[in-house]
Amino acid sequence: MDRLQEQIVDVLFIMNGIGSVGNLPGVSGGDVRWIEIAKRWQSRGHRIHVLTPAAGKRLCERLGLRATFHIFNVRDEYSLNSYIQRFLKSGCIPRSLRNFEGIVYSTTEHFYDVFPAYKINKMKGNNIWAAVVHWVAPLKRKGTSLLNSTLFFLNQRMGFYYITKGADVVLAVSQNTTKQLRKLGLKANVFSVDAGVDYERIRELSTRVRVKRYDAVFMKRFDATKGVFDVVKIWKEVLKARPTAKLGMVGLGTKDAMSKLYRLTEVCGAKNSIDYLGPIYDFDSKISLLASSKLLVLPSYEENWAIVIGEAMAAGVPVLCYDLPEIRSIWMDRVVWVLKGDRKAFARKILEMLDDEKATSELPEKGSSFMKRYDWREIAENEMAIIANAVRNCNVLKR
Repeated sequence: MDRLQEQIVDVLFIMNGIGSVGNLPGVSGGDVRWIEIAKRWQSRGHRIHVLTPAAGKRLCERLGLRATFHIFNVRDEYSLNSYIQRFLKSGCIPRSLRNFEGIVYSTTEHFYDVFPAYKINKMKGNNIWAAVVHWVAPLKRKGTSLLNSTLFFLNQRMGFYYITKGADVVLAVSQNTTKQLRKLGLKANVFSVDAGVDYERIRELSTRVRVKRYDAVFMKRFDATKGVFDVVKIWKEVLKARPTAKLGMVGLGTKDAMSKLYRLTEVCGAKNSIDYLGPIYDFDSKISLLASSKLLVLPSYEENWAIVIGEAMAAGVPVLCYDLPEIRSIWMDRVVWVLKGDRKAFARKILEMLDDEKATSELPEKGSSFMKRYDWREIAENEMAIIANAVRNCNVLKR
């Protein structure tokens, strides 16, 4: 076993993009991913540190991660002003981290996570920096404004610049992301990694569920890029043929997004057919709800792995998605694909699956069997092995 995997080290996770709506912290698949990895590393004895805003600390605590927190002092809410503030304050390193020694782990490719990692890594010559990249965004993104797309694009590209300058190892989430990075010129020390699920726990929880409360559930951030408004329009079409169909919506959106979503629900005549359940942080509750649905629907316009798909598969719930090349290569024929943006076709496919469950009965078994290889323990150990190899090659983390 490599020396790093045997010894106890300090690991600093940087997650500066998290915000909140009211007092509720946002949560994404990327957040779940690093928190689950951190918990597995912590169980091995490694000392976990987190640089994050106050909302990030609340999220970690809700998801069961106890750590040494270093607060990134920015406004909590999701807004343009907050976004710019995060960008401008990225170089402000808390005093408590100016002598940090260990592994620096930037959890996204965004500048506000990457630049602090770059600076902290430079402060001590025996640190190692592992930079996670989730995906490579286009300049124009479906479902958001040109201004937001441009800011997102520039934020990410500046992150790529500093990753190229200083990262010791780049962890690209999915092989598709690895290919995109290589097209941008990031070729050295780039490794494809995966997301995962708590497979055994999901199987245990899902087998307890006997009643299907919902015909379908949507479980993502309430944002146009994730297809949240498409879901409501799709459900309007479903209700024309199946008036009693029930949809559960799990997630969190900004005040503006929620206001628009509620108005759209009224206009579509779906007020009594859609339950808005808010974010669910408790893992057991989330999986139990997922398992109590006949389908998971995800008409998202951008994904790179989509942990919720894996969780649904492990729970034996069939999944319908917009056909995105970024995730088709991962899930292949284990998911039912619909042409991106074709809401009527999506509704027809939902109705087909609800009316003839036997026609898709092989999907749950196929998906559940597939997810056995993506347990978080294996994901965490694989990443530590990649970093340990980089440590050996760079001759860092000497004690």
